[in-house]
Amino acid sequence: MTNDIDRGTEEQILAAAYRVIIRRGKSGTRMQEIADEAGVNKALLHYYFRSKDRIYEAVLRKVLSSLLKSMLQSIDFSMPIREVLEAFIRGHIGALKSNPQVFQFFMAEMWTNREEVIPVFVGLLTENREIITTRFFARLQQAMDDGEIRRVNPFHFLMNIISLDVFYFVASPLFFAVLNVPEKEQEAITGQRADQVVEFIWESIRPREESGCTES
Repeated sequence: MTNDIDRGTEEQILAAAYRVIIRRGKSGTRMQEIADEAGVNKALLHYYFRSKDRIYEAVLRKVLSSLLKSMLQSIDFSMPIREVLEAFIRGHIGALKSNPQVFQFFMAEMWTNREEVIPVFVGLLTENREIITTRFFARLQQAMDDGEIRRVNPFHFLMNIISLDVFYFVASPLFFAVLNVPEKEQEAITGQRADQVVEFIWESIRPREESGCTES
């Protein structure tokens, strides 16, 4: 019973820390604000999380785990390669679209606290290495070997997809403002983004049809 209470209190504090840190980032967060948000005293907060570094790392793990799960864990790697890539792209863009505060937090923290963010991300990627390397890259290699797609550098290919997904959410607010795009049209354009990226990526890797001359 005591363990259940302890676990419930810890989860309550972590949920409060998540809300505060996502809003303010690490540098703008105070332990007292987390305690107030959680409805506990500061001594109890320090009992569960001894420092802001500890609770920040726990929030980072929660954020990055959620992003990785949305991108990778629902993909059926036995599907044709185009469907695998489409599921990956739609999952990634869907996560960015549905969690704008989380995306903004992650981008800001990568600039201001990169030395803390990267080790946590590397740790999570290592834990999910079987999905990322053994399955995703292996499926990509199989598709190249089978002639489903042209040969590509897997690292650059993955970076191209991530860049096309992420940069849209960085740049689109500026473009919408400059071009005075109505809000409803903004939503429609954002809704089309996954289709655009899927088609762009597929056209960059699909086998080129050899042109031949026929005798008349």
